Amino acid sequence: MRKKYIALFFIVGIILLVSLAGCKSKKPEESNEKPVGKVDEESATIVEDNKEKIMQDFRNMVKSGNEPMILVKFIDENVGKVQQEDVVEMVRDLEEVQERYLEKYTDQLFMEDYQVELISLSDINESNKQQDKDETHDSLFFDDSKIKEIKNGNLKELMEKIIKGKYKLINMEGSFYPIVDYEALKAYNKYLSDEMKDYIDIKSMDSNVPTILDAELLISFDELGERLIRTENHIIKYPEGIKYEELLRLYGVYLRFYLEGSDNTPIYDEETKLIKDEVLSNYKKTANIKNTVTSEIVSKYIDIIKDNENIIDNNVFSNITQLYNDAIGTLEEHK
Repeated sequence: MRKKYIALFFIVGIILLVSLAGCKSKKPEESNEKPVGKVDEESATIVEDNKEKIMQDFRNMVKSGNEPMILVKFIDENVGKVQQEDVVEMVRDLEEVQERYLEKYTDQLFMEDYQVELISLSDINESNKQQDKDETHDSLFFDDSKIKEIKNGNLKELMEKIIKGKYKLINMEGSFYPIVDYEALKAYNKYLSDEMKDYIDIKSMDSNVPTILDAELLISFDELGERLIRTENHIIKYPEGIKYEELLRLYGVYLRFYLEGSDNTPIYDEETKLIKDEVLSNYKKTANIKNTVTSEIVSKYIDIIKDNENIIDNNVFSNITQLYNDAIGTLEEHK
C-alpha cells in the first residue's frame, strides 16, 4: 500500500512538472529583434556614414594630387551612392584638377616625336585646311578610336590616361593640345543640379566647336550671339552660382569678339571698311531681344555705328571698352 502511494505521488509530481513546463512554454519568448523605427534609424546612420566616407576619400584623393583619370574612376564607381550636392562637388573639383593638369599633359604631348605620330594618325593635313568651317569641325579633334593604332607604347599610355580623364585633343596650328571635354562630363547630368548641368552645357559649346581658333571665328555671328545670350541668362538666373565668376569672364570674352570680331574674322569689309551686312543684321536681331543686358549694349553699339555712317574704324572701336565695362557692371549689379 505504501508503495502504491509512493508511485501515485511520483506520477502526480511528473504531471505537475509537465504542467509547469507547459506553462513556461506558453510564455512569450523574448525577441532579439529591434523595433522597426530603431532599425530604420540605424540603417540611415550607416548610409550617411558611408556617404561621408566616400566624400572624405574623394577629398583626400584631390588633396593628394591624383590625376583626373583616377578621380573619374572613383566618381564613376560612387556617383549613385551620394547626394546631389556631393556629386556637384566632385564634378567641380574634377574640373579644377583637369585645368591644373592641362599644362602637364601639354608638355608631355610635345615629348619626343609624339606630335608627329598623332598627326600621322589624324585626318588633318594641308589639303583640307581650305575646307569650309563646317566641314573641318570634325577634323579638328583627334579620333579616340585611333589610339589603338599608336605604336609608341609611352604615347599610347599617355593618350589613354588623357582620354579617360575626360579630355579631348584639338589641333591648333598643326599640333594637338588637350582641352577639357565638357560633352563627356554630361555623363553625370542625371546626378547634378540644374545649375551645374546648365554650366556644363554652356562650356560644352566651346569644347565641341571652339568660338575662335588661330584668330579666326569658327562659328557664325548668329551662333556667337546665341552663346552670348545663353551665358547671360545663366549669370542672371544664378547670381550666387558656384561658377558665376567663370561664366562672367566667359561672357566678357564672347562680348568682345561679338563687338569687334577677330584678326582673321573682321566685322567689316576690308576694302570699304563698311560693316558686313550679316553682322549688322545679327546685331539688330540681338538688339530686339527684350530684357537682356546684351540687347541694351548692342543697341548702343548700333547707334554708334550708324553715327559713323556704318564705317568701322577707331571711332567705333574706341567705344568697345566702355560698352564692355557697362555690360559687366550691370550684370554684377544683379548679384
